[in-house]
Amino acid sequence: MSGRVFATVGVQAALVAVAMVWRHLQNASAWHDGAPLGTTHAIAVPAALSLGALTGVAAVAATRALVRSTAWGREMHTTLRDAVLDLEGPAAPIAAVAVATAVGEELLFRGAMLPSIAAYTGLPLAWVLSSLAFGLIHVPSSRALVPWTLTACAMGLVFGLLYVVTGEVLAPIAAHAMINHENMHFLLANDLGGPAGRRDDRSVAAG
Repeated sequence: MSGRVFATVGVQAALVAVAMVWRHLQNASAWHDGAPLGTTHAIAVPAALSLGALTGVAAVAATRALVRSTAWGREMHTTLRDAVLDLEGPAAPIAAVAVATAVGEELLFRGAMLPSIAAYTGLPLAWVLSSLAFGLIHVPSSRALVPWTLTACAMGLVFGLLYVVTGEVLAPIAAHAMINHENMHFLLANDLGGPAGRRDDRSVAAG
């Protein structure tokens, strides 16, 4: 793995630690907040994972449709592709980054931040504020990435809803990890640069 991958995993491990300590100090868990989909976590966890996976599939499909059908989507794709080209190679680094970022960010923003804010402001405002905070960590480095930041805010709302509905942070983790993994593969497998939005020889099936 590259130094960048190790650094990413390390940062996400730190986020996990912050989230766990944050909720521990509140005598609560960063992993779940009740089991609304069943009377036990044995019921809620499989349901949460299934719902998260379905949400991830839908989000990946929507992302690829936007990239193929809009100019701003192609521009965003090209800019992000340049940022992840150094991950190309064995699947392990991509999987490690995808899972690490999903676990770290979801435990922090959904597992710890959302319920902590909700204790003071109520759930609706906490849902919005935690989603905005999530979007703000995806700060654009160029105009082409403004849609990426806005999309992150929107997905923060989706991830928050998954957590609220299921009571399990595993639901947004599953969705987030799938989106990260599939979109990184898609970025690497498709060069949409150039005036005609060309592709390289690799199939999108690689994503």
